Amino acid sequence: MERAANLTTDDFRALADALPQMAWVAEPSGDIIWYNRRWYDYTGTTIEQMRGWGWRDVHHPDHVERVVDRIGEAFRTGEPWKDTFPLRGADGEYRWFLSLAQPHRGPDGRILRWFGTNTDITERKGMERRLARHAIDLRRSNEELEQFAYVASHDLKAPLRGIENLVGWIEEDLEDSLTGDVRTNMELLKSRVRRLDSLLDDLLAYSRAGRADATMDTVDTKALVEELAVLVSPPEGFAITADASLPTLQAARAPLTQALQNLIGNAIKHHDRPAEGHIRVEAGSAGDVVEFVVTDDGPGIPEQFRERVFGMFQTLKPRDEVEGSGMGLAIVRKLVDRQGGKVWLADGPDGRGLAVHFTWPRDGRKGQADGLDG
Repeated sequence: MERAANLTTDDFRALADALPQMAWVAEPSGDIIWYNRRWYDYTGTTIEQMRGWGWRDVHHPDHVERVVDRIGEAFRTGEPWKDTFPLRGADGEYRWFLSLAQPHRGPDGRILRWFGTNTDITERKGMERRLARHAIDLRRSNEELEQFAYVASHDLKAPLRGIENLVGWIEEDLEDSLTGDVRTNMELLKSRVRRLDSLLDDLLAYSRAGRADATMDTVDTKALVEELAVLVSPPEGFAITADASLPTLQAARAPLTQALQNLIGNAIKHHDRPAEGHIRVEAGSAGDVVEFVVTDDGPGIPEQFRERVFGMFQTLKPRDEVEGSGMGLAIVRKLVDRQGGKVWLADGPDGRGLAVHFTWPRDGRKGQADGLDG
């Protein structure tokens, strides 16, 4: 439409008749004096019917007053026009159009003509409505998932604790008569109860991951990793190193803490030599994001399984060998995704172990906006 301001009326008419859009020319007052062929093909009207403000007759009754007020204001002020509205076709059906108009001024700045176009955006409007419905459905599903997780975590924990207590009482009552196999089965039963209790906790953590993380804070990530190294209670002999490259940044502290804690805890849990294991947490700058790397010297993960382990409830070893819900990396991916970052796995630097890379926005507010919009 900016180019239209430099065209004569005849130039615009010749160009507009070749357009797939509707086009029109109006007097400075707003009286429309010409439409291109596309207008008449769609509306089934004549220039006599449409002269002046006759175009109001093809507008939807629910929108016409708003459109008249808005375009009337544009004609009075000389400001370019942009709006969307439905127009009635010759078949009586309405379709949505994007309307743009630009004033053409003379050397003295006075408006000589208005040039406008109407572009059919019905399909786009339909897609917008479908996306809006999907967004509502997704929001509802997320709310239902969180409600389910809350119920599971709270209402199911009480009977689980009752089962665990009951097993303990049975052990006390039969202490002198428990055989080796029965004692083993009792321990196995208690282990299963604790596993389900842990799984419920992790399910709740996954459903809430990243939902309450809007509060920005100045985070010294080196100090944060050093705090986590104590909090996770590693086995004696296990070393956790916070590299000097770890930066201080503006970030949502809670989700970043949860992501790092899950990765460190995961590396300890799956290490095959915990008495001499080592984890290093370091970082590097990559434009607007920080790339964190959590590297361990454990058994690693074969390349063919590296995408699978980000799924919910996925483990590579039987849960009787390594206790865990298989939710750790799924939670990390969800936390990172909500910040607009990425997470991926690579080999450790010495051909052993695993390096988990993830990106985090240096400015948390920007990262959250980018991530949620994308």
